[in-house]
Amino acid sequence: MSQLQEFFKFLMAQIREKEDLQKRLAEWVGPYDGKILQVRTEEGDQYVVITKDSMTLRDGLYPSPDVIYESDAETLLGIFTGDVPFKQTMKDGSLKVIGNAHESDPLANLILVAMTSAL
Repeated sequence: MSQLQEFFKFLMAQIREKEDLQKRLAEWVGPYDGKILQVRTEEGDQYVVITKDSMTLRDGLYPSPDVIYESDAETLLGIFTGDVPFKQTMKDGSLKVIGNAHESDPLANLILVAMTSAL
């Protein structure tokens, strides 16, 4: 299992355990059934399904995700953990974001809360 997959597994475990993270998911999803975030790396294609109370990781391509993040796994992991500045990767071309890039803000906030509450 890659470090990026391990990170998503950590995030999903935090969401299952913490009510405040589940509330954040519900606010993020709003009146919709869910959100789909596609991740494309050299390790393959995966997508994250976000519903009002859970987050799951699946292999493959989703036909119409809300947003697609395309980069190498190391860069994406660095962005998600806060070690690599998101805006810089957009400027230097090491990350391509296709679709609704605004979904990145609630994702970043969710990750920040999950990581700080795990300490």
